[in-house]
Amino acid sequence: MRESSSAQESPRAGVVAGLRTLLALLAVVPGLVLGLVTWIVRRDRRRAINGALELWARLGLPAAGVRLDVAGGEVLALRPAVFVFNHQSGIDPLLVCALLRRDFVGVAKREIRRYPLLGAAFAFAGTIFLDRADRAQALRALAPAVDTLRAGIAVAFTPEGTRSAGARLGAFKKGAFRLALAARVPIVPVVIQNARDVLPRGAWLMRGATVRVRVLAPVATGAWCEQGLDAEIERVRARMDDALEP
Repeated sequence: MRESSSAQESPRAGVVAGLRTLLALLAVVPGLVLGLVTWIVRRDRRRAINGALELWARLGLPAAGVRLDVAGGEVLALRPAVFVFNHQSGIDPLLVCALLRRDFVGVAKREIRRYPLLGAAFAFAGTIFLDRADRAQALRALAPAVDTLRAGIAVAFTPEGTRSAGARLGAFKKGAFRLALAARVPIVPVVIQNARDVLPRGAWLMRGATVRVRVLAPVATGAWCEQGLDAEIERVRARMDDALEP
C-alpha cells in the first residue's frame, strides 16, 4: 500500500516542483519592470537595481518554497565588503539576492549572460561577467570593481568558480581576495549549508526547503600582502569548510 501511495504522489510532486521552478524564475520579471521604471523616472541606477533585487528576492523565495535560517545575519549589512559564498546549487543567485538585498554587485560566469530572463536581470544589475577560461579578461573585468567598493558598494563572489562537486568546498580562485586586498575592504565569508536540498547539482526542478546560512565574522585585509595571499585564502577556505557542518 505504501509503494502504491508513493507512486500516486510522485506525478503530483513533479507538477508542484515544476510550477515552483517556473514561478521562481518568472519572479525576475516584476523586479526587472520595477527597476526599469525606476531608472526611467528617477534616473537613479543604484536605486533601480536595489528595487529590482529586493523585489525578486521577496517574490522568488516564497515562489521557490524556500525559507532562510540565518545565523550572524547582522554582518550582511556591512558595506563596503567582499562577500564570498560557497556554491552548491543553481538557486544560489536568488539566495545571494535575498541575503544581501541591496547595494551590491555580483560576479558570475560569462555563460549566464546568455540565459533567458536571468541573463537580462543580471546584466541590468551590473553583474561582472567573467570568462573562466581567459584570465586576462577576468582581470580586466574585475578592475572597475575596486572603484565600486570604494564607492561603498559590496561585491559578491563565489570563489570556487563553479558548483562544488561534493559535500566539501572546492579550491578557491584568487579574484575575490585580490579585489579585497586592492580596495582594503574586509572579506565576509558566507556559508550556505544545504542549498542542494532545493536544487541539487544537475537537477532542474526546485523543492521547497529551509536553507541554513552561517555568516562568519569579517576578515580584515589591512595587513594582507600579495606574498601571503595564498595562506590568507586557505585560512578563509578552512573556516568556511568547517562551517559547512550543520
